[in-house]
Amino acid sequence: MENEYLCKINIKETNELLVTLKTYALKNDVPIITDEGINFINQIIKLSKVKKILEIGTAIGYSAINMAQKNDITITSIEKSTKMYNLALNNIKTANLEDRIELINDDALQVDESLIGSFDLVFIDAAKAQSIKFFEKYKNCLNEEGIIITDNLLFHNLVTEVIRDRNLRQLVRKIDSFNKFVVEVEGFDTYLYQLGDGMSLSIKRK
Repeated sequence: MENEYLCKINIKETNELLVTLKTYALKNDVPIITDEGINFINQIIKLSKVKKILEIGTAIGYSAINMAQKNDITITSIEKSTKMYNLALNNIKTANLEDRIELINDDALQVDESLIGSFDLVFIDAAKAQSIKFFEKYKNCLNEEGIIITDNLLFHNLVTEVIRDRNLRQLVRKIDSFNKFVVEVEGFDTYLYQLGDGMSLSIKRK
């Protein structure tokens, strides 16, 4: 109950709320985007005049709240975990952003993408082993010259290291496969950045 309470404090100041969510994430091993990563995304939103965002992987709602607080946008965010979904829902209410952030509690690979509309930007920050599937599925939701940003391409720099653990090695291999896939995917111009835990920016060609 103590852990849950961190995400239920009624905080009015935006910065205080974001700090509280980061504290909760750190104490409870909830992966959230780095400061460098979210600053990069917010810059892209402004430079590209993004208005509608689809986020794959809500977690506790930190990145969605951050983006919505700092930009005039609407966000649809998909989260598989019911626990994370409920925490994010409460955090979004605390931030008074229910009118601009819509949450979907479902497996993103099972959602009918034809029913959720079109978007200027898709942010993939969910199961790392499924990044190629997420990209292939949701690229169809992009508007003309839409953008896909994918996080955790370096996975704590493990992509470049020798790993003994078999399961971790398989995950890192899949992340590395995505890195190779995304720079060659047809119909997109992709750029890789060593920001935060590694990010890709893929711009849909006309």
